[in-house]
Amino acid sequence: MKTKLPYQESSLLHLIIDFTKKSKFCIVFVYLFLSNVSVSAQESNLFSPLAVVENVVPNAYATTNGGNSFLGPFSNSQRTYQMLIAASELTNIAGKNLMSISFRNSGTVSTEWPATSTTYNNYDIYLSGSVNPVDRSFVFAQNVVGTQTQVRSGDLIIPAGSLTIGSNPNNFSFDIEFDTPWFYSGGNLLVEIRHDGFSGTSRSVDAAGTSTSGYGSLYSACWGSSYTAVSTTTQGNFVIVNFKADDALSVDEFKENELKVYPNPTSDLLYIDSELELSNIKIVNMLGQMVYSEELNNQKSSISLSQLNSGTYLLHLETEYGVQVKKIVKE
Repeated sequence: MKTKLPYQESSLLHLIIDFTKKSKFCIVFVYLFLSNVSVSAQESNLFSPLAVVENVVPNAYATTNGGNSFLGPFSNSQRTYQMLIAASELTNIAGKNLMSISFRNSGTVSTEWPATSTTYNNYDIYLSGSVNPVDRSFVFAQNVVGTQTQVRSGDLIIPAGSLTIGSNPNNFSFDIEFDTPWFYSGGNLLVEIRHDGFSGTSRSVDAAGTSTSGYGSLYSACWGSSYTAVSTTTQGNFVIVNFKADDALSVDEFKENELKVYPNPTSDLLYIDSELELSNIKIVNMLGQMVYSEELNNQKSSISLSQLNSGTYLLHLETEYGVQVKKIVKE
C-alpha cells in the first residue's frame, strides 16, 4: 500500500541547501528532479522518531499542566510575542543546535486544533540572548542581548488536529521546525515570535500565569498586537514550550558556502562529495517525522529522492565533526 507523506506547499521550483562545512570540503553537487511520488511506509520506515534532545520550559511543567492558557502563538490576529528564559531552565540543550519549538493544548480544552488546516502567511521566529527575566522591558529591543537571528520565516501550515488532546498534560504534538538551526551556547534565551494572523478560530495553549512561582525570575513574557510591534504595555502568561535540539558542529571549525541547484530531467539523485567522512544521512519532514535514513561509511553519497512527496524537509548530515542540518524544498 502506498502512503502519501504530509507536505508543505511551496510556489517555487527549488532546492535550498546552505551547507556549513569545514574549509577542506570539496564542492557538493546536487542533482534533483522534482516530482510528486508515493512511498511505502513499511519499506522506508516512515514516521520513525528522530533522536533528539528535548527541553520543556518551565522545567516544573514538563509533566504537569501550567494551569493557565495564552493566545499569542496561535492567535488569529497579528502578534509579536517575546519569551524570556533564564539559563538555568535550559541546561539540557546547552551546546546544541536548536531545531524546533512546539506548544501544547491547555488541559481545559476538549477538542483538537485546528478543525481544518490553517495557514499563517508569515510566521517568523527570532532567537537571541536575553536580559534576566526579572529585568524584562516592555520595549522589545531592550530585552535582546547580542544579535537577533531569524531562524524561521514565511508561511506556516498547521494540519487539522495537530494539537492533540487526551493526555495529562496534553502532548507537544506539532513541531514548528526552524529553517536554520541555531547554536545555543548557554545563557539567558529570548524567543520572539511574529505572525500576521489567519482566517479561522484561534487556540489558546497551555501556559504558566504571571502570578505563578518562577514568573519574573526564571521566565517572563510580553506581547504586542502587531506583526511588527516594537513595544507594549502588556505582560503575558508564559507559554509552556518544548525545544528540540541536536548535536552541533563547532562554529570555529566550519565556514559557510552556498550551493547551486542543477535540476536534472532524468534523475532523482542528491549527490554529495565531501573530504569528511559521512556516517549518516537523515531527511525529516516539517512535522518532525523521519522519512529517510541511510547509514554511510564513505565520503561520497548519492541518494534517490523519488520517495519524497512535494514539500519542505530538513536534511541531516552526520560527519566526523558532528551534524549539519539544512532545509530542502521539493515541488
